[in-house]
Amino acid sequence: MLVQFYNVSKIYPKGKALDDISLKIDRGEFVFLMGPSGAGKSTIIKMMFREEEPTRGQIFIADRSLVRMKRNDVPKVRRNMGIVFQDFKLLERKTVYENVAFAMEVVGASQRNIKARVPEVLSMVGLRGKDNSFPGELSGGEQQRVGIARALANQPLLLIADEPTGNLDIDNSMEILNLLIDINRKGTTIIMATHDRELVKAAQKRVVLLEKGKVAADYAPGEYVI
Repeated sequence: MLVQFYNVSKIYPKGKALDDISLKIDRGEFVFLMGPSGAGKSTIIKMMFREEEPTRGQIFIADRSLVRMKRNDVPKVRRNMGIVFQDFKLLERKTVYENVAFAMEVVGASQRNIKARVPEVLSMVGLRGKDNSFPGELSGGEQQRVGIARALANQPLLLIADEPTGNLDIDNSMEILNLLIDINRKGTTIIMATHDRELVKAAQKRVVLLEKGKVAADYAPGEYVI
């Protein structure tokens, strides 16, 4: 088991974001988090990175408790995760190569490893030959591919995609979805938050539906037909 939430609640001054959620995700799974705004998707994602901590309950990533973990150990856990954002969050003054390399530099990778790994992940996401381009020279779909390459740079066990197609048209959205499915087939666990029902239906993966901070439904692969 890679991700485990046990009776997790998160209470803010304005109210509950999560209400006694329990959730398990196996290694190698592809899981969609769905639900309306305010349902708790973003809170779950922030908790997996320990940007937020639960008010009650336990969270384990690869059998390590995020609740009991010392602050100094949090970066080690985050190195096993990659995150893809809706708004790309690329460094505009760095090239495609430099954006991906930067993700490796911040965890202390050697230049030798960076030179070997960056072309590999750029090829994996279909951006061979775009090394020296700047984000502003790329389409939205290409920029998101850079974001995915950056998230994969350190060979994470878990890739979290937070509304990764929210700013893309349907064609680019399908391309990004297919890329993520291909990455999942190669062994990376993927958790993707989205509002896009058509993408979810096309993917035929597990769907966890959130409503008002609770798990309203948990559909096995192929069951989600709404």
